[in-house]
Amino acid sequence: MKIKLSPRLEVIAGCVAGVKSMADIGTDHGYLPVYLVENELVARAIASDTNQQPLKKAQKIISEQQLEKQIETRLGSGLSVLKPGEVDAVVMAGMGGLLIRDLLEAQPDVARQKKKLVLQPMNNQAVLRKYLAMTGFRISREELAREGDRIYEVIVAEPGEMIVTNPLEYELGFEFFTHKHPLLIALIDRKIFLEQQIVINTRGKTTAVATKQWQESSLFIEKLNEVKRCLLN
Repeated sequence: MKIKLSPRLEVIAGCVAGVKSMADIGTDHGYLPVYLVENELVARAIASDTNQQPLKKAQKIISEQQLEKQIETRLGSGLSVLKPGEVDAVVMAGMGGLLIRDLLEAQPDVARQKKKLVLQPMNNQAVLRKYLAMTGFRISREELAREGDRIYEVIVAEPGEMIVTNPLEYELGFEFFTHKHPLLIALIDRKIFLEQQIVINTRGKTTAVATKQWQESSLFIEKLNEVKRCLLN
């Protein structure tokens, strides 16, 4: 039986397709590399995880699909399981943006030898985009995926230079206004909702940290609403 992916993983798979080999860092159950190989979207894959338990689950699924010759499993942290140039694309999905940044920073030679990085940070997306722009990566594609109330941001990057002319690109995606993804309004609404929770939680508090958070979130909500109005007009 062929693997069926969630909407989030489906979008990620679409961003990976077209390369010969890939590595899924933090593979969990191994659904993504199995799907890519069995649908002939990649020829070879490496599934890695820092924990033995999820890796055993991945190994079981790989065995059930009879893909042991095409998918190798490795136990280890981040890009330390790879050699420079060993695969064409690397996926890091379902992790925090700070962790993805730290894993890239820990093995910069390996990261820069990849034709494609497909990154799906669960938070701190702006921090990760700034890191990529400042360390010799070019964001070549951005995608969004919806699962329930959540909108997931998928960033595709490769070695190169990029120029960010609008600071909101760090928050909403590279050339967000030009691309106008169908889920962009939903992403903005989600970010507004999260910032509103900060405003509610810090309103009336007198500490310097709370006051700063309230001011920053209030200003960010104004900017997001302005972008939303422009997109809808």
